Amino acid sequence: MKIKRFLATVLSVLTLLSVFSVIAFAAEETTTPVAKYTFELTSGPSKTEYYDYEKFEPDGITVSIKDSTGSVVETVYYSSDISYRFKFSPKASNILSVDVKEVSVTLDGQFVANVPVTVNHRLEENSSLGSTKHGTKCFGCGYVVPDSMEDHIWKYSDDEEWERNDDSTFTRDETESNFCTKCNHEIKRDIDGTAGYDVEFFEYQFLRDLMSYIEILLDLIYGSIKR
Repeated sequence: MKIKRFLATVLSVLTLLSVFSVIAFAAEETTTPVAKYTFELTSGPSKTEYYDYEKFEPDGITVSIKDSTGSVVETVYYSSDISYRFKFSPKASNILSVDVKEVSVTLDGQFVANVPVTVNHRLEENSSLGSTKHGTKCFGCGYVVPDSMEDHIWKYSDDEEWERNDDSTFTRDETESNFCTKCNHEIKRDIDGTAGYDVEFFEYQFLRDLMSYIEILLDLIYGSIKR
């Protein structure tokens, strides 16, 4: 009887020890380990403003590595010699796009910080968006920025003599052209009084029509002779 009680007591003790071991193990597994070192960005890159044909420039980045007491154990200044210790997202080898707002900095596999950057279109070239409007074309990505649309800027004003072109005929005036200085869109207008007829004479509509028919006939005859 005593032996049975002894064995029961031993079994109970072992059971309790097993339970305590499981609880302790679970507590150890759920506890977040304290990081031995912390990484702090103490100086950002010298350049944060970019155009969308440029790459991120890390020069100027400084990172302080601190131990658990907060003491600085190493200060890392970015340079080409130790660039292998750094990683950036987007990569420093990639062309930046206008939708990039920040660059992630990692040192020795440890995330340091997100560095804010501004990436802009470089508006350089003008491009036609139709007969009455145009926008400004980005040098980097080729996108035509619609916010920059504006009216044509004409080479000649209305009261100036435009560039002459078509020769006048008996029934048709000579024309002259004006050009947009931004997209080279062309418009034409007649130069009144250059046709070879008297205005009062052509108040008679039937005579005007007759002369038009004669002119067409002469063009046909002239074309047949040339062939």
